[in-house]
Amino acid sequence: MSGDAVTGAATAQMPDTAAADFIHSLFKPAHILVAISGGSDSTGLLAALAEQLKSFPNSEIALSAATIDHGLRTESAEEARDVAALCARLGVPHIVRRWEGEKPKSGIMAAAREARYGLLADIAVEISANVVVTAHTLDDQHETLAMRAARLSEGEGGAGTGIADAMLFDRRLWIVRPFLACRRADIRAYLTQRGMSWLDDPSNEDIRYERVRTRKRLAQEDGASFSVANSGGVARAALSAKAAAWLDRHVVVHADVLCVISRDALTVDEAVLSYALSNLAAVFGGEPYGPGRERMRHILDFIGEDKPGRRTAGGVVFDLRWDGLYLMRESRDIQPLVLASGADGVWDGRFRIVNHGPTAVRIEAAGASGTAKFPEGLPKGAVQRARAVLPRVFVCGDGNSASVAIAPYVAPFDRFLTRFDLTFADRLAACFGREPYTPPPL
Repeated sequence: MSGDAVTGAATAQMPDTAAADFIHSLFKPAHILVAISGGSDSTGLLAALAEQLKSFPNSEIALSAATIDHGLRTESAEEARDVAALCARLGVPHIVRRWEGEKPKSGIMAAAREARYGLLADIAVEISANVVVTAHTLDDQHETLAMRAARLSEGEGGAGTGIADAMLFDRRLWIVRPFLACRRADIRAYLTQRGMSWLDDPSNEDIRYERVRTRKRLAQEDGASFSVANSGGVARAALSAKAAAWLDRHVVVHADVLCVISRDALTVDEAVLSYALSNLAAVFGGEPYGPGRERMRHILDFIGEDKPGRRTAGGVVFDLRWDGLYLMRESRDIQPLVLASGADGVWDGRFRIVNHGPTAVRIEAAGASGTAKFPEGLPKGAVQRARAVLPRVFVCGDGNSASVAIAPYVAPFDRFLTRFDLTFADRLAACFGREPYTPPPL
């Protein structure tokens, strides 16, 4: 993929062209893991990649496939077997992995997405694949943008961008969408020309899901004006770069819990300020997303008044003083975390903690007992509040001392990081003394 693949081409691509472009863009050697459900999009992706690789027998690229059986429908196991048979015909190694355990009663689609990517990442490690590809299409992009536009009109947060062409999952594996500029109709035509069939998931007709309702609505509208270039990715990537430069010039993080922003930083372009502050609020509040649009509007208005004071949003205190803006976690609603020996977890969305000791540990907010050192000259009130939200470790049972590793967790990026936001995320990681994120394999 070229640099323009952040948003894709201005016009739709044919499946074979998209597959060839992706293969050419990969750093070699490479091992591609295709996520295939058996639907037309993922079947077309696998078929196109397999076909293109026959033209490059010495390309140092291996191809494998994986199906995640979510166990949500009785037919799913049989469908996975059908996909396995298809992969055998194509000569592509195939793995089936089932999402085990109790399923949530609400938010099932989001939970399934988390589980799917987690299982795909595990499989990638097992077979030494360095990139996962999924078959998101131009139609998916159109639907996503329509859904996000509807949410924005209802006052919710979001930058209004579409699906990214590449996303880093869990800081360990890049997931790429080679078909993001392909229309579903073209993919199906490609399969039909080759005498290949596909499975139809009945959930794609279930109007209980927002995406299905949106798809049906868009089908009744004229979508001729929509193109890949409408995804907003170029603008988002440019904003990420500007905000990264803003971080370099104006932001210092102390003890992983206190963010100090210089006063002159607050007079920059509002789009840059909003983007940066929203992500900083997510990090210091331990949330995957920043405050919603209305809350951020209140914060920006508060800053624009240029009067010292405090506001809260997203679990974060915005403490505006004459010398700058200070951000730290609110001291309320911080839940304890218990980790068994050998276990790891994320506490309060802000710290990843690994228990290396022989007994369980309990992590709580330090409160008044916080003792971290801060540079001289910082406001005492801000330092006191920051110290109070540091993690404090207690040994459970009869253990004498804890043996834990504590590292800052960057909530908006450590689990899912789009290529749109990579530049800003890397600079933010540096603020916390962390290594840069793994670069995309393209």
